[in-house]
Amino acid sequence: MERTKRYRRHHRNRVIRNKLYVVKQVWGIVEEDEHRWVVEPGRLSKQHLNCSCYMCKYEKVVKLPKSQYKSKLDAMEREI
Repeated sequence: MERTKRYRRHHRNRVIRNKLYVVKQVWGIVEEDEHRWVVEPGRLSKQHLNCSCYMCKYEKVVKLPKSQYKSKLDAMEREI
């Protein structure tokens, strides 16, 4: 499948929109602030915003197995 400009623009805007949500809602940066990501949201297309808060990394903090590993373990236990 050949990627068109429209597809790339759509994907870039989607990524920017998601990262801007993290900046505004999770980090608490409001639009009244003159933060460079709010003023120039295009910079967010290449930024790596890794949220490591308790809500986003719940499984890692509580040390729960991932669902794919859990399903494999359940299948192995059923075979035994």
